[in-house]
Amino acid sequence: MRPLDLETLRTMRLRRPPVALSTAVLAALTAAWIYMRLIWFGETVLPLTFVLPLLACIWSGRRWHVWTMALAFATAAIWKMGGSFSAPPDERLLRLGSILFNILLGAIVVHVLIVLRMRVESHLATITAQNAELEAQAEELSQQNEEIRAQAEELTEQNEELEAQSEESARQNEDLLDLSQRLAGREEILQGLLKSARERAPMNQGLEQLCRHTLAVLGSPAQAVAVLEQDAAGLRLEAQARSTGIPPLPATWPVAGSIAEVVLRENRTAYVSDTLLRPDLKLPAGISNSIRSLLATPLPHSDGRAGLLVACSREPAHWTDEQFRMLEWISAQTALVVETLSAQKAIADHSAALEAANRSKDEFLAMLSHELRTPLTPVLAAAGALATDRRIPDDARAELAMIRRNAAIQKRLIDDLLDLTRISRGKIDLDRRALPAGALLRDSATIVSGDMDAKSQRIDWDLDGIDDCTVEGDGARLQQVFWNILRNAIKFSPPASCIHIRARCESSLLRVSIRDEGVGIAPADQGRIFLPFEQTLDGPRRAVDGGLGLGLAIAKAIVEAHGGRIRAHSEGAGLGATFEVELPVTKDEQTTPSIQPAAAAAPSAPPPAAVKILLVEDHGDTGQVLKRILQLAGYTVTHAETGAAAWKAFRQDAFDLVVSDIGLPDESGLALFRRMRELRPDQRGVCLSGYGMEDDVAACKQAGFREHLAKPVDVDRLLACVARVAAER
Repeated sequence: MRPLDLETLRTMRLRRPPVALSTAVLAALTAAWIYMRLIWFGETVLPLTFVLPLLACIWSGRRWHVWTMALAFATAAIWKMGGSFSAPPDERLLRLGSILFNILLGAIVVHVLIVLRMRVESHLATITAQNAELEAQAEELSQQNEEIRAQAEELTEQNEELEAQSEESARQNEDLLDLSQRLAGREEILQGLLKSARERAPMNQGLEQLCRHTLAVLGSPAQAVAVLEQDAAGLRLEAQARSTGIPPLPATWPVAGSIAEVVLRENRTAYVSDTLLRPDLKLPAGISNSIRSLLATPLPHSDGRAGLLVACSREPAHWTDEQFRMLEWISAQTALVVETLSAQKAIADHSAALEAANRSKDEFLAMLSHELRTPLTPVLAAAGALATDRRIPDDARAELAMIRRNAAIQKRLIDDLLDLTRISRGKIDLDRRALPAGALLRDSATIVSGDMDAKSQRIDWDLDGIDDCTVEGDGARLQQVFWNILRNAIKFSPPASCIHIRARCESSLLRVSIRDEGVGIAPADQGRIFLPFEQTLDGPRRAVDGGLGLGLAIAKAIVEAHGGRIRAHSEGAGLGATFEVELPVTKDEQTTPSIQPAAAAAPSAPPPAAVKILLVEDHGDTGQVLKRILQLAGYTVTHAETGAAAWKAFRQDAFDLVVSDIGLPDESGLALFRRMRELRPDQRGVCLSGYGMEDDVAACKQAGFREHLAKPVDVDRLLACVARVAAER
């Protein structure tokens, strides 16, 4: 049922005729009633009541009609009683009062009836509307019930689908759980293989771990797993893992006529459910009763060889597809790890060979330096001694200077080779001290001043503000850096040229720039000048000035060991080169006033004649020259060429100082001096050695020597060292 709208409800509630029609009808009725009441009935007492026409207002339903008619009837009654009625006044008033009261009472009654009618109609309309609304709601509820039933049916279908999905999810969860377990097994195997590869475990140990993991992952019916490698005799057992109660597998397995032949020939996995049903297949001796089922897969190698990964069972068994795939996957991973372990072993062997070759190289360099230094010692010593001999003519002194200069160059080359060895082994020992930057640069320039004077070159200094700047480092090593750069600038610059040295102390860095006017560096060579043995010169100039190409490589290593940086820049060939060195500065105010070691003996040194020296040197020329130099300095010297002769002389006499070579023909100079100190614990000594590595210096100090002098021995340094050690007496 359609619900009623507002206008329909209003019409149903009022149910009144139109205003014009009802007003006209009631007006006519009023006029007619007055006419009849006044004219027709005249003096008749109560012939017609005025109340009756008022009831017609109930039809119109308008209250103003009631009161309008009542007013009209009252007016007519008053007019009649006032003029045309012949009764006495009192009677007329009584009758008029009764008529008016009747009219008023009738009007009130009709008014009340109209109000009651309107209320009843309103209630009826409300009830009708409510009934219509209830019917509409009932219809809507019916529709909703139908929708709910449809939704219930849909929910039932959805529940059925959800139950089906739940069952499917449960199956998928079971599959995922099974897959997770398989993945966990594979991960365990991979972790074991990776662990073996990381720890570089022996091959057999890694394969045994693999067999144990494989046995655990395969599960029933697998009771034993083995890795077999093919050789000329057949298959050799490399590793195995067995369950409790399973006897060890044989060490050798046949190939011809066995399942191994099928697997290796077809390069695919195969199995035997029951070996008793396949008497045509050969089995290893001794397992016919203990092994009834086999699952085997090839184990390939990169070199073309092949092995087998075998799972065994004591009972007849059917192997699942998952076990097939698992064994094949394990075989593939094992092949990779076996190759990795083999490669690691090859790398380890190669690394050991390289380390051995490196040690041999170091030993060769040490031996080479010893063999090269030994003959240089008498040359430098004799040249130094003759240079101060007044009997030598002036023209011969120039030749002696040439001899000393070239011998010193050869000594520098030997030292560079040893420094390179120290760098490659990471054994650059630094004696760190607070050093004044200005003194460091000036002292470095002093070392090469002779070479500059020979070419009439000069230095343009710009050291503004660095007098109070200090760096922490090894003074001798840093001098080596700067004089190496200066020596290259002198060597590759033309005569009468200028070398510009600029230094600034900026915040926490000392920046030193050394610029020359020499041959420059080609752009293609600027990236490799700090590499060992690299040369940027070509042609005859390289043969004259090239050297070994180690100086800048050593300088770079020294600067970086101090926490600094070195760079080179050149605009091109013939345009000069600029080297920039950066070193960290220190705020330590206690600086070393001079970097050069003292060359003279301490003032408290005893007179040379009072010092007795035992010189132990097996090289005849070196021994004679050193003995002569020491004797010319005023010392009393006894020379011994072997360890036995030195020991005999030591036991026969007391010596203030022992100057001994290490490489003696009959025993080591270190062992000889240890014996001497056992006899005389306060014995002082100076070690002479062609071996100049840190280990050699440390060995000399451990043997009890006060100082170590590397050959070729500089005469002034030797005399200063002897005077210094003798002063300690």
